[in-house]
Amino acid sequence: MELNRNWKKTKYPRYRRAIERIQSHGIRVNACFVVGLDGHGPDIFDALYDFVEETTPFDVQVTYPTPFPGTAMYQQFKQQGRLLEDGAWERCTLFDINFRPTHMTVEELRAGFHDLARRLYSDEFTKYRRDTFKEKYLRRPMTRPMRMAV
Repeated sequence: MELNRNWKKTKYPRYRRAIERIQSHGIRVNACFVVGLDGHGPDIFDALYDFVEETTPFDVQVTYPTPFPGTAMYQQFKQQGRLLEDGAWERCTLFDINFRPTHMTVEELRAGFHDLARRLYSDEFTKYRRDTFKEKYLRRPMTRPMRMAV
């Protein structure tokens, strides 16, 4: 996590085009998201779902921010009094919450995450993403010939 500049966030408008371009070459995108970042409120869950529905990456991963002991994030959360358990390595799984979010409660984050995961990973939505990839990208000619390494 980049805590100072957040370079990736400045590139957000380009993500839609990037997913389209990558998948147009028959390459499956695995879109990875972190929910519960500072600034995220409960609206992040529907916004992320809508983004995935629109861009249809082949695979999706969603995790919580994880303040690993010894990292800048950990120190920041500790200084701010936002750690739930100090030194809790067993809670560093990417699927456990060990901090207080800034714009929602821990329970809102947990409930929103579980609902989002249920929707993103449902058989129906997974089939929709995969079928869209196959129909849109694998059944049409490549937009550009692939270069072969010599």
